[in-house]
Amino acid sequence: MASIEQARAALASHGALAPQSAAEHWHGELALPAALASFYEQVGPLGEWVNERVGYAGLTVPTTGNPFSIPALSRLWQLQAGYRWHGITGERIADWPDHWLVVADQGADPFIFDLRTGAIQFAMHGTGAWEEDEPLFADIFEMAACLGTIGQVWDEAGDTIFTDEDDCEVDPVHRARLVERLVPLLGSAAAAESIVDVFGW
Repeated sequence: MASIEQARAALASHGALAPQSAAEHWHGELALPAALASFYEQVGPLGEWVNERVGYAGLTVPTTGNPFSIPALSRLWQLQAGYRWHGITGERIADWPDHWLVVADQGADPFIFDLRTGAIQFAMHGTGAWEEDEPLFADIFEMAACLGTIGQVWDEAGDTIFTDEDDCEVDPVHRARLVERLVPLLGSAAAAESIVDVFGW
């Protein structure tokens, strides 16, 4: 499992981090799970101030395809719209499990925190019904550390990220570098390779 320090180090280059307390910033109808309260207090993805209506934007982390988006705590409950309830009518969506909370997304594909276990799974739209899958990350700190590291390697690669701009195929050199950087966070090369595959590297 990744540590608080590893999560902070991985996310720091992608935007402002600052402690955010549940008492001040959580607007959800559920009690904020202790793991998420700790994440926002000790890692604190905040991002840039947008305006009074929006507040802080959260972090945008580059990768292949759509970037990862990790909200500020004040916007976390709003992120449930379209999953837990209908974004326009506000009606509760029946097939969304009560024990799921979206904590990040990639182009509206959600990273889902399991309120029972603290593990994180990743789901894609357009696959039919939402289903319980094997967790992608052990916890929120591992997720943050890995997504932030993916963004770091992307930024470091710059214009050399792809072997061919038309194919958008990640250069094997950068893929190998990412795998190497993920191993200490995930505990094995096999786990790192799996994460790299999921996100199209």
